[in-house]
Amino acid sequence: MSADLSLKNVRIFLLTAGFILCLGILPVWPYGYYVFLRLSVCFAAGFAAWALRNREGEERRFAVLVMIALLFNPVFPAALPRLLWMIIDLGTAIYFLSVSKKLR
Repeated sequence: MSADLSLKNVRIFLLTAGFILCLGILPVWPYGYYVFLRLSVCFAAGFAAWALRNREGEERRFAVLVMIALLFNPVFPAALPRLLWMIIDLGTAIYFLSVSKKLR
């Protein structure tokens, strides 16, 4: 896979996950949506970390993406209060949007 195609896919995954996170801030969704959110965000962060793992100057971004993937992992979910999850969701969405913008 070429680097350009890989970065394009990373941007698509991060933008999609950022949109899903923004929707997740609304307290109207059933529990299943949040399971889907965890899967989507964990996958997007993991894929982005994998794509950036060997890029020069991306060590900090790689580490943050790995931490996000671990936080949102669906196997061992973090039990945090709803308000804290709303803040984390918003912060992660903003981070994903900023990373996707910088990868151009």
